[in-house]
Amino acid sequence: MNKLVKNIPLFLITLILSACAAKPEAPKYQIENEKFYQRGVDGGRTEFVFIVTVAATPAFTFANGQPSNQREMRAFIEHERVEDSPALKIELEEEAVRRLKHTLQDRQICRQGHKIDQVFWRDRSVQLRGGCYE
Repeated sequence: MNKLVKNIPLFLITLILSACAAKPEAPKYQIENEKFYQRGVDGGRTEFVFIVTVAATPAFTFANGQPSNQREMRAFIEHERVEDSPALKIELEEEAVRRLKHTLQDRQICRQGHKIDQVFWRDRSVQLRGGCYE
């Protein structure tokens, strides 16, 4: 019984550390809104525009104007904004393509498939333009 009581703190520490390690990573950006527009053109083809916008990510600032410890410096280095990060822009573009696919399925548009012809970037949004194969 004494042995069991002595191992309880070790068990609790292990449990707490494993819970911290399993904590999911915070999202790098938050989708603010998405817009879908469509129109019919000559020949019965449907064209669409799909825009996905992310919420503004505040710039990283320090209380005294510069980092006071290693933790603040590490947080500054790891801080990314969609406006500044090509990698996050690619992630957002891939997310927009997934959302477009779901939107087309929900609206029952482009049942024969679709093609994205153009991609336009703004600071916090990506715009996909294309049309249906039908």
